[in-house]
Amino acid sequence: MKKLLISTALLASSAFAATITVDPSSTAQKIVGFGAGAAYYQSWITAMSTSMQKDFYDTAFTGLNLSLLRIGNWKQEDSTSIAADVAIVKAGKQRLGNHLKIDMSSWSAPGRLKPSGSVNGNQGQTKSDKSLKKSSNDPYGKYVYSEFAHWWKTSLQAYEQMGIIPDYVSLQNEPDWPADYEETLFDPTETDEVAGYKQALQAVRDSLSTLANPPKLIGPEPIGIGYSSFEKYAKALDDKNLDGYAYHLYNAGDGNDNPGTNYLNPENFRKPMSAIGKSFGSDNKPIIMTEFCTMESAMREQDMLGLAHIMQVGFTGGKLNGYIAWELFWGEQNGQLIGVCPGEGWSSCTEAKLYINPEYHAMRHYSKFVNPGWRVVSTTSDGNNLYTVAFRSADCDSISVIAINKGSAQSLNISVNGYTPAYAVQSVESGEKSKTITAGAILDAPAKSITTVVFTTSNTAALQCEDSPIVDPYIDPSTQLADTLVIVDYANETSASGWKSDETLGKVTFETTALDGVSKYVKVPLAGCAQDDCGYQHALFTLPDAAAVKEPLTKCKELVFTMRSINTDDASVNIGGAGGSTWSSYQYGNTAPAGSWANVSVPLDNEVDSTGAPFGSTQLSFNSDNAGIYIAKIVAVGCGGSTSIKGMRTNFAANSLNAEASIFDMNGNLVWKGLKSEALNDNGSIKPRLRQGAYILKTKANVQRVVKK
Repeated sequence: MKKLLISTALLASSAFAATITVDPSSTAQKIVGFGAGAAYYQSWITAMSTSMQKDFYDTAFTGLNLSLLRIGNWKQEDSTSIAADVAIVKAGKQRLGNHLKIDMSSWSAPGRLKPSGSVNGNQGQTKSDKSLKKSSNDPYGKYVYSEFAHWWKTSLQAYEQMGIIPDYVSLQNEPDWPADYEETLFDPTETDEVAGYKQALQAVRDSLSTLANPPKLIGPEPIGIGYSSFEKYAKALDDKNLDGYAYHLYNAGDGNDNPGTNYLNPENFRKPMSAIGKSFGSDNKPIIMTEFCTMESAMREQDMLGLAHIMQVGFTGGKLNGYIAWELFWGEQNGQLIGVCPGEGWSSCTEAKLYINPEYHAMRHYSKFVNPGWRVVSTTSDGNNLYTVAFRSADCDSISVIAINKGSAQSLNISVNGYTPAYAVQSVESGEKSKTITAGAILDAPAKSITTVVFTTSNTAALQCEDSPIVDPYIDPSTQLADTLVIVDYANETSASGWKSDETLGKVTFETTALDGVSKYVKVPLAGCAQDDCGYQHALFTLPDAAAVKEPLTKCKELVFTMRSINTDDASVNIGGAGGSTWSSYQYGNTAPAGSWANVSVPLDNEVDSTGAPFGSTQLSFNSDNAGIYIAKIVAVGCGGSTSIKGMRTNFAANSLNAEASIFDMNGNLVWKGLKSEALNDNGSIKPRLRQGAYILKTKANVQRVVKK
């Protein structure tokens, strides 16, 4: 048996000395990962300048080496755009590959599945209002579990179309908390008043099992672990339906219900965490702490040690396999890990700035130096107010030791049999953070500090080692062309045909002066003045007549514009559809960056209404108070197959020939209504007496383009 020994030495420069013993052969649970949440304020990230976004992504993903990113399932309604989530996940994957796993939780079922009719809890008067609707014929119980499960499945299909494929899914964030914001209540098992988590989990499990690559289901994710709340849910459900466990830490029991206080007293969590770890901990079903923060209105320096200590409690006593802090980022200065101000005028922001807060460094001491597949190994310490945890790599060649000194300065004399200190980093409360220090024989731990030391060895024969995890290469979904239709690519054009502008705007011109490798593009003049003064002035691009080009507006999920600002300021551009009916907003505030090209994703959800009826746009419309933009390419993505897209948007079952059908002209006007069997010939052409041309046929199942010959 090999031991890693950090022995005592009385140094004149320190008042205390401590011994930390690490036993690399005494292993415990396997690590799933470390991470943080990106559940709100996503649009603040994508609103930042291109250079600021790069700094943020480098800091958040590369700087922390995150292995878990928690996002929300915001597809409660079909019209919800997830473009910002897609951009954030893509940036993380580009930097970390599939080392970064995605955890998704739902905050609420769709309003149509709740008695209140709203995703927000403040719209319900009773617990029943905040839960699922009742059902008289659902096979899983008294509530609409099957519809809830189908919504989860179609949501995941919609996210996959956009390139987000969750590795872990929790069907409901905090099912025990009657929040005013997005929420749905579930009791451990159903009652006459509230739907049951047990029944909902079974329904979701059955529904997702039909997917080609279903995610792992984790739960029950209660608001805290005090008062046996986790156990009440976990013991009620069918254990085979969960692939792992999840909980939050907003209460610890025994009257310890104040998150801010618990942050400064992490030992409050040891008893309930240890109880859960003892009963439920295993590598087969990992335990992940998926959300916690102080709930304080301002950052506190001491929270750096608080977070590090909470994690130490979790990975030692609680047998945690993973830990996800609540806020990877938040608007303004007070983000748990990173505060974000896109610029002046954003709430209380006075400038464009990123704030790297104390807890960022606490997380980094773990996430940067411990990877998925590593194991917790045994540590003991005789230090004063010194809390330690150590992790060993799968192949045994590295050990990371984290020492949290919450007391006075202490000194460490490091002696390791067979291991050599390779790297050390230290963070001090109200002092320097993430500072590289010499990893030698003598190491000082200042008062109120965190120190991480990485040891390496090539002599691992005596240890029970494992193969390091093999991470599949990440493939950027946007590079896959199967679901992509090109609307216009100016690399293959010779003019700016199809463009026109309001009279007050300049003419759109075709440009051939190379810009950062792009040799052909159009210059689109826009207002160049405040729209309150100038009004909305539009540049319009008429879609080509070919049906294969116009079809994406109702078939595909998003348009992607390769564009940039024509001057030194980022251009905030509103993009919509027009020409067939009233102007339809696709998305406001799209950033065309200054000084570089960007692929800007714009959702097409608003091109069809909530029933699936098309608005009939024949043009794309652009307006901005910037002087203008360059556009090099417009493509439609997420076009899928002939049946999947509209089924996801409308969430209706497949139709039959006896289903009711409506035919609309390309301007969105209803021109015929009847049965589908009366609408189409065997060859797919229109039966009713209508003028020759293209039309839209709508049923509850889907929307399709049809032709009258």
